Amino acid sequence: MKEYAIHGGKKGNERLAILSRTVGATTSKFLDQYQPALSGQCLDLGCGGGNVTFEIAKRLKDKGEVYGLDVDPVNISLAQEAARDQGVKNVSFDRFDAHALADIDSYQAIYARFLLSHLHQPAQVLTNIIRALVPGGRLLVEDTDFSGHFCYPACKAFDTYVQLFQNLLHTRKANANIGQSLYQLLHQAGFADISVQVVQPVHTVQEGKLMAEITMEGISGALLEEGLASQEMISQTVAELKAFRADEKTLMSLPRIFQVSAVKPK
Repeated sequence: MKEYAIHGGKKGNERLAILSRTVGATTSKFLDQYQPALSGQCLDLGCGGGNVTFEIAKRLKDKGEVYGLDVDPVNISLAQEAARDQGVKNVSFDRFDAHALADIDSYQAIYARFLLSHLHQPAQVLTNIIRALVPGGRLLVEDTDFSGHFCYPACKAFDTYVQLFQNLLHTRKANANIGQSLYQLLHQAGFADISVQVVQPVHTVQEGKLMAEITMEGISGALLEEGLASQEMISQTVAELKAFRADEKTLMSLPRIFQVSAVKPK
C-alpha cells in the first residue's frame, strides 16, 4: 500500500465516498458521452469503494457486466457488501494490483479514475490496459492536475496542502499532475482516437469544501513517514483549512480533472 499515498481502510473508503459524491455529476456526464462503448465485459481499474463500478453496471443493464478491481481489501469488502445489499447482479469485485493486469483482448471498455497519478509506472499500466482491451475497445480515464487547484480568497493553508500533496507523490515517484501528460502517454502506449477535456468542480458549501482537509488528514501519515512535514505543521494546516471551509464566503476548487477517451486500434 505504500505506493498509494492516501490512507486506506475504512477512513479511506469514507473519504472516497465523499469524493465520489463531489465529482459524481461530472463523471456521470463523461460516462454518458461514451454510453455506446459500455457493453459486454467492462473493467473499473482502481475501483475504490465501487461507486463508478455501480454507475457503469447501471448503464450496462443486461448488455454486460463490470469488474471492479482495487488493491485495498477494505474497499473490495465494502463494495461486495454494497452489491449484495443493492441486489446488483452484473458487478463483481476483487482485490488486484493494476500493475498485474495481464488479460488479452478481454474488455470492451476499461475505466480508471484517480489511479494513474498514484502509480510508479503508469506507462506500463497503460500498456497492460491496451492489451486487455478488445480491438476497437475504449479506455476512459479521469485523473488530476493537482497544480490547478484554487481557492478564494487566498489561503496559505490551502496552498500548503496543494504543494505538500504534489511533493508527496513526487517523493513516492508518482505524479499528482499526470492529467497534463495523459494525451502523450496514451499516444506512446499505442492508443488512437484520443480526446481530452477538462472539468473542475468548485464548491462554496457542502461536502466539496471538505476535500482539502480530509485529504490533508489522509496523507498525514505518509508526510510524516517521508519527512515532508511535522505533526505541528500538519495539525495547523488542517485547523486552518477547517476554519476556511466553515466561512460561507469562501470557495474551494477540486483539482483540474482531465477526462480522456481513447481507442485500441482494430
